[in-house]
Order: sequence, then structure tokens, then C-alpha cells
Amino acid sequence: MLDIVEYCLGRNTVTIPTGVISDHASWYYVLLQFSNERLLICRPNPETASTNRAMVRTGGLGLTPPNFRELEVNADTEVLKDALTERLEIQSFTVDPENGSLRHPFDVSIRQALFYCFQSQGEIASRDVLFHRQVDNSIKTMIRDSLPYFLGAATPEQSAIRRQLIAARRTLQRTQNRIQAGETDLEQQDSRVTHLLESAVGLDMLPSDAVIGAGERVRTLLESILKYQFDGSSTENTVGSKRRRELTEEGRTLRSRIREVDDRLDLLSSLQVEQSDSQSEGQYQTERLRALDLLVPKSEISNDDSSVCPLCDQGLDHPDETLDDLRQLLNALEDRLKASKGIASRRQATIERLKRSREPLVEALRDNVVELDALAQQDSAIAAGREQRERIAYLQGRVSQELERGVGAVSGLTELRSAEHRYRGQLSRLEEISEQNDPAAALRAAIDSVSDLMTDYARYLQLEGSDHYVCLDPVELTVAVQRPGGRVPLGRMGSAENWVGYHLVAHLALHHWFATNDRPVPGFLMFDQPTQAFFPEEVVDAADDEDADWEAVRRQFTLMRDVVGALDGDLQVIVCDHANLSDNWFQDAVVENWRNGVAFIPADWIGDAE
Repeated sequence: MLDIVEYCLGRNTVTIPTGVISDHASWYYVLLQFSNERLLICRPNPETASTNRAMVRTGGLGLTPPNFRELEVNADTEVLKDALTERLEIQSFTVDPENGSLRHPFDVSIRQALFYCFQSQGEIASRDVLFHRQVDNSIKTMIRDSLPYFLGAATPEQSAIRRQLIAARRTLQRTQNRIQAGETDLEQQDSRVTHLLESAVGLDMLPSDAVIGAGERVRTLLESILKYQFDGSSTENTVGSKRRRELTEEGRTLRSRIREVDDRLDLLSSLQVEQSDSQSEGQYQTERLRALDLLVPKSEISNDDSSVCPLCDQGLDHPDETLDDLRQLLNALEDRLKASKGIASRRQATIERLKRSREPLVEALRDNVVELDALAQQDSAIAAGREQRERIAYLQGRVSQELERGVGAVSGLTELRSAEHRYRGQLSRLEEISEQNDPAAALRAAIDSVSDLMTDYARYLQLEGSDHYVCLDPVELTVAVQRPGGRVPLGRMGSAENWVGYHLVAHLALHHWFATNDRPVPGFLMFDQPTQAFFPEEVVDAADDEDADWEAVRRQFTLMRDVVGALDGDLQVIVCDHANLSDNWFQDAVVENWRNGVAFIPADWIGDAE
């Protein structure tokens, strides 16, 4: 039953057990009644584990379920949730996570409100979870964040004030940062302006005494820097460029001609050296052959007398032809020496002539280099002018930036300080309003009121620890008992009777608070087998169990009856359980008793299907 109701109220995930119910039912529906209207919600039996199809019908207090032929899908779960949220009058309230949290903000709706309306069989007897689907950490966080709103401790107005507070603090901080930056900038401005003026003096943009006693004239001086026009030539000398090319070509030609002359001089000098060595050798051999003239003078020896020895003047048996050969060699050497001396003289003359022709070439090359150096100096002057122009433009840019900051002016800081004073006043007013409507204080007050009810209910059920103060923990989402020795949470209490009892206590107390404070939570509670702690697991009819603690069971249902009665129709408690008390008030409250062949799915449905 609980799974069907939750499914009909908009849950997309289907938790209805597979079996007789899912096999024989094609639609499920719930009929909701508000103060002056009814809302019929029908959901088709899904073919998968998730669906968003629905049928929604509204009407007056006489609205009844439709017949089978009228069933048709006309909405989805988003439309369904919006309709329920609107009718519950859940205000537009956004839960913002803490600063630095990775969680996303969410809008409170019927989805969060339903977590306080269901207690399944496994949840009501759990010592680890208190609320429906709390085992899911994301849902646990959602319950914790939305609980202050449903208790009335956090309102849209408080949320708006909190957002305004955050915005005001950020605005004030930004303004203070700008004031601090402005003050720092103002302190450094004098040194920056002085440096700018000194740079302008160095570039001849201002007279040398401009920095001295600048005082109030600083802005005028800076503006004059901006107006300064550099009158240096901005174009290169095209004639000089042409002459540079001519000189470069001329120098290249002169160097080539000088290299040619030097090559010829090197060759002739080398030949001269080689000839000198040859002449020395020839002269040496000639001097040796001339020794013949010392032994026998030419005049005394016949040209054809080769039978007389030139040393002893004795006759020879055989004439000596060597003497004649030697004399011929001597004559030949002497002739060659004479010719060589003539060639050397002519070669030396050529060398001298080449040296004389080289000198004007060297002089011309020297003049060429001098003129090129002059042109290079001219180019350097042009480049220096271009560099100065760039430096002037850079300085003027810095001066313009400084003037935009406001030289010698504090009006900007005055405005910022005035804004800071105004923002401080706004922040103080918002903090005062926030303190008067402190969500944390309101939450503590609401929790204390709920805890007072829980303590009374727990004592009525005679639960363990109820002689001490019982409280709701809104952070851990559990129940705790405040003992003198310390706090004892539900997880450290023993027995299923206490776990079930404290679940009943907490949810009845919460719904009492919701109803009496007109909070937008559906006015019903569904408990699945709250008496399970008193019966065997496989019980068929609790009325036949003689070992059950019937007084404890009776106290549970009596507490439910009394809370519902005290709220005078603002709360409906729906219980699915095996217990069947004989008390008249209990029997009057029984809607269905599914025993002895009577069940949620009629037997003839199953028979017809077969």
C-alpha cells in the first residue's frame, strides 16, 4: 500500500513488488482532499522500473474515481508535482548549500515534504535511519536542508535577507579593496610622476629645471608632454642609400683589382727568387770552370791541341776531348748568365711598375671606406632619431595613463569612502533584521517544541530512556536521549520495541508541529507494521498470538488515536498491520480487514485472469 501511494504521488521509480498486484492491476489511484477541492491522481501499471506517465483530475468535494473506460494519460509527474506543490501552498524557497560546497541548490517542493509522510516496514524498525529513504545520502542531505523550512524556522523572507547579506558583504569587501588599492596607488603616485618628468627632461621634452618645484604644476607639465611633437626626420635619405650602394660596388671592384695586382706581384717575386737561386748556382759552376784559365791561359793553347796535358804540358798518347767540352760548357754558362741578368732586370722593372699601379688603388679604397663610414654615421643618427621618437611615444602613453588615474586628485577615493559608509549602514540594517529573524534560533525553538512532545509521547509508550529528555537531532537526523552521563542516540538503544517506538514518537510529534503551525506538509502518515516488534515474523493473524504484549500494542494505537483526535482532522494516520484490537474505537477505524480470502486484489480478479 505504501509503495502504491508513493508511486501515485509522483515517484518515477517503481517499488511496487512484482507478483499478484502488479500482474492483475492495470492502474493505481489515490484521491486527495484539500480544504475545498479534491485531486484524483491515477498512474498506469508500468511496464518498466521507471515511468513518468500520469492522469490528473480536479474537482469539488464530490469528485469520485472514474470508471475504467475514462482512464487515460493526460500529464506527467512534473505536472503532478507542480499541482501538489501549489495546493499545499509550498512557497518559492531555494535551499542554497554552504559556501564551498559542491552540492547544487534546489527548490523545496512536494518531493521533500513526502519524506515526512512514509515509514516502510524496514524503516520504522531501523535504528540507523529515522526518515523515509534516508539511507540514500543525497536524500539525507536534502531532508536536513529542507527541515528548517518545513518547521517554519527558515522562510523565503529570511532566505532573501540572507542572500542580501551575502551580496552586501561582498559589495562592501570589493569597495574596501578598491579603497586600499587607491590609497596605495596615491602613495606611489609622487614617485611615478617624478620619474615621468625626469624622463621627459632627459628626452628634451621639458626644460632641465621643470622637475624642481613642480608642485601644483604637475598636471600642466604632464599635459605639455602629451602635446610635445618630435620634429626629427622620419624618412631615410634615399640619395644616401643610392650612394652607399655605389660605394659598396666600387669598394668591391677596387678590392678585386688590388687582389689581381697582388697576385701578379706574388708570382713575379716568386720567379725572381727562383731565378736568383739559379743564377747563384750558375755563377758557382762558372767560377769552377774558370779554373782552367788559371792553369793554361787561352792564348797559349791552340783550339785544336787536345794532345797536350794542361797541367804538365806533356804530350798525350791520346788527345783529351774533355777539355774542349769543359770550355764549351763554360762559354754556355757565361752566355746564360748574361741573358738571365737581362731578364731579371726587366722583371724587376715590371714589379716596380705594378707596385706603383697598386698605390692609387689602395688610396681609392681608403677614400671609399672613409665615405662609407660617413654614410654609416649618418644612418646611426637617423636610427637614433627613430629610437628617440619611440621613447617619446612610450613616455606619452605612460603620461596619458597617469592622467586617467587622476593626478593629485582624491575625488575618486572620496566617492569610494562615501560608498563604503553607505554599504556599512545597509549591512548593519540587514544584520539587525537577520538577528531579529535568526533561522538558527527559530530552528532551535522549533526543535525544542517538537522534542517536548516527543518526550511526552515516549513516556506514554514507556520507552527506554524516556525518563530523561528526548530530543530530535536535526543534523544527524535521529532521536537522542539526554542522560546525565551523556547523549545516547537511537543507534545505541536496544530492542526493536524502542526503535519502532521512537520512530512513532518522532513522526507524530513532527506532524503535530506541522499541523498546529500550518506548515505545508501533507496531513497524513503511513506506518507499515509498527507492531512488528511484538509478533513473530510470519504471523498471519495477530489476534491469535497469546504471547504478544498487547498492552504495548494498545499504547501505540492509542497514541496515534489521541494525536489525530487532538489535531481535529488535520492529520490522517494510515496503518497497515496484523494487529486487530477488539476495542470499539479501533474497530471503528478499521477500513479493510484482509483476512479469510479477502485481499487487496479481489479473488475474482485472479479467477477472471486465469
